[in-house]
Amino acid sequence: MKILTLEDYQKAGETFWPKYWYVAKELGENAKSEDILKVMEAVGGIAMKFALDDKEGPFGFNKKKVSEDGNVPSN
Repeated sequence: MKILTLEDYQKAGETFWPKYWYVAKELGENAKSEDILKVMEAVGGIAMKFALDDKEGPFGFNKKKVSEDGNVPSN
């Protein structure tokens, strides 16, 4: 198993801390770390659902046909 280096923590922190401070600000000045982490987990689940919904497209007969010029005709 690989031992985590300081660089690994720094790289993870670049992603983690902006999210942490965003949630902390939304919860207010007296928010506890435990509460912030719980809300981050909940919001992260919702964000993941939105990200997956955006990537999935219609399948089969629901798929919109794209014309040769790249435009999707409106009905």
